[in-house]
Amino acid sequence: MSLACPAMAQENPANAQASRTELKVDTAKTEDIIVTARRRDERLQDVPVSVTALSAGALERSTVQDLRSINVLTPGLTFSNEGGAGNATLSLRGIGQIPLGEGTPGVVIYVNNMALPPDGSNLPTYDIASIQVLKGPQGTLFGKNTLGGAVLVSSKAPDYKFGGYAQATYGRFDYREFEGAINIPIVDGKVALRVAGQIRRQDPRNFTFDSGPGYDNIHQNSARVTLLLQPIDNLKSTTIAEYHKTDQLASGPYLLRQNFPFAAIFGPGLGGALDTQVQLQLANQRRNPRGSYDDGLNGSTSYTQSKSIINDTSYNMGKFTLRNIFGYREIQSLEGGNTGAVGGLTVPAGPGGASIPFTLFNGISGSDRQYLTNETQILGTFDRFNFIAGFYYNNDKPHGRGGALFTAFSIGGVPAPAVTSQVQNKNTAVYGQVGFKITDKLTLNVGGRYSWDKSSACGGNVPGVVRWATDEECRAVAARNDPNDGVGTIDNNSHQPSYTVGLDYKVTPDWLLYAQHRRGFRAANVNTPRFETWYTTCAGTPVPGGTCFDLRPFQKTGVEKLQDFELGSKLTFELGGARGRWNMAAFYTKYKNALQFLNTQTLLSAPPGLGVPDAPNKGSVGINAADETIWGVEAEFSISPTPNFNVSFNGAYTHVSVDGVTLPANFPAAIFSAQDVNRFAPSFSGTFSSSWTLPVHPLNGDLVLNGDVFMTADFGGQGGEKMPGYNLANARLDWKNISGSGLDVGVFVKNLTNEFYASGTLVLLKFFPTSSVYLGPPRTWGVTGRYHF
Repeated sequence: MSLACPAMAQENPANAQASRTELKVDTAKTEDIIVTARRRDERLQDVPVSVTALSAGALERSTVQDLRSINVLTPGLTFSNEGGAGNATLSLRGIGQIPLGEGTPGVVIYVNNMALPPDGSNLPTYDIASIQVLKGPQGTLFGKNTLGGAVLVSSKAPDYKFGGYAQATYGRFDYREFEGAINIPIVDGKVALRVAGQIRRQDPRNFTFDSGPGYDNIHQNSARVTLLLQPIDNLKSTTIAEYHKTDQLASGPYLLRQNFPFAAIFGPGLGGALDTQVQLQLANQRRNPRGSYDDGLNGSTSYTQSKSIINDTSYNMGKFTLRNIFGYREIQSLEGGNTGAVGGLTVPAGPGGASIPFTLFNGISGSDRQYLTNETQILGTFDRFNFIAGFYYNNDKPHGRGGALFTAFSIGGVPAPAVTSQVQNKNTAVYGQVGFKITDKLTLNVGGRYSWDKSSACGGNVPGVVRWATDEECRAVAARNDPNDGVGTIDNNSHQPSYTVGLDYKVTPDWLLYAQHRRGFRAANVNTPRFETWYTTCAGTPVPGGTCFDLRPFQKTGVEKLQDFELGSKLTFELGGARGRWNMAAFYTKYKNALQFLNTQTLLSAPPGLGVPDAPNKGSVGINAADETIWGVEAEFSISPTPNFNVSFNGAYTHVSVDGVTLPANFPAAIFSAQDVNRFAPSFSGTFSSSWTLPVHPLNGDLVLNGDVFMTADFGGQGGEKMPGYNLANARLDWKNISGSGLDVGVFVKNLTNEFYASGTLVLLKFFPTSSVYLGPPRTWGVTGRYHF
């Protein structure tokens, strides 16, 4: 619905059935924006869906360098790196994802029509054609549990004109970025190739108090090759091979506060010693906000390597188009850090009261997975109706070793056992949607999807392996059926429908009204490993010096269900010599059985020197606990008083209320209650933007001044607590096409006022001794040179 710049038009709107959209900026007028929210090319103002459409120019004007930065252009969309610096944990319209356990995202990123998992999903935005943010449940046409919405990322496609660009950027903290693309027509009208790549480097922006290399650096390499084949009329095949590698350090942990005395856990002796040290470290953190305690971890690891190949082939048969989208991706990731945000703690628990190390909470998790998808569609367009029908298949499974190692409350600093976690997910679905024109102005839209989901997992402390086991190694140990080894398998299945029903009415050619009702769901899944020892069942022989909690009721997660109602208006207008858009949407959502986050680190403990063999992966489980009502309003207003000047405002208001919490009988309310339900969305977020092409033309070039101010109220954290809101101002000045040479030069400043703010959660839990967050970047600046040929 909302729009980063009102003046975007598609370069070639011809192939309206199955093309990949590129949005082109036209500063002289507010013409059509072509989006693919309903899996076909349509004008934004004709689509009864709330959509934010961002062109390559919009991303450049706001200096968007990775996916998580688009939130400043899409109010209501929240990005967090909770669960790992390389992960993009998204929330939209109050629907998000718990960062730990085996839950699937509620807002799914699609890159060139293939769903991207959270691991390693904070990708750089180089050589991008467009990004579309679809708001509200999209399960009928996109599936993959898209309860809150979907983010569609399209890279630039080859064409039959030779050209390209080369770009270099230098900025604060020794930021270096080299990017380029070349488009090669091999056989005119038949074969074309586009090759693009990017290298990004940056020194750490945060330092360490104790040891380690620092935090929040950038070290990324990316490449993409796209081949376009059109061997015969009406047949089009696009193949994209992509590689991305990140090997860097997360933003350092910021020690926010101490929640309660350690003496409440360990008594006045050990606890008192810890309280004194933590208070000193907390004071040091206040004096040095850009410092972090490393706790001997040598930085907060953030490593991702991904390789993918995607083929999109379509054959146009006039009224019908047959299309197939195949995707294969491999992702290896490793994320870790000092979650407790303290370092070098000791307790007087050695011989004769000698001080020995104490670890509060740190961890590392890794995965090596492969993803295979295939989707076959048939699309039809007739005088009074159009339709799409399809079959979808997805299989994501382990491709190597994976699991977690989380150490908590360890006297002596002894690491906890490494817990293997291997999960395979299969999804099969059939779907269809029809749009029927009842009259020339009134259209009925009806669609449905039926999905079958299967999850199978193996996990636990597998003996005889280096850190974590492969899926095959884990299942071999699980086959022994030893209830005391903490290694086992779990299976869970579900099948559910999604649907959409709506009416849209064209009051005039420039004004659309619509109403729709949708049902979505998030499939059942599992928590790993299998809970079978005394620690996780409280059954059998107690372990002296240990504590137990019965986690068996949470071994499997159930289906989350959502129903929403949306009313919307999309208006394109002229007022005097000005042109603009005014789009609005209001929604009301009932969200049942919402998955919540339960950290188990304080519930389970083993004697010193031992560990819990079947401790939950990443120290947490997902639990179906809450029913919620979510409603809100979204608005976008954009106007160009002259062809060279534009101002816009995008805003979103979201209200989340908890209708009730359902937990197993005798579950302690002190551990989880209605106050602990996650509230992902800020109550309000908005962006003011402006773009002005100055009336001066030095060396026959254009000077373009851009600015935006992003505001957000308190936003999603953990356990019902939110992080403080903040305001960000960004500015950019570009000198375009200097002397007609194809050379552009730009300067930019991000976080102009040097706002100090939290960008993501590490731990915000009332029953955990400390709270910690990730910090957002400080003020940064840079200079960019770009040559087009």
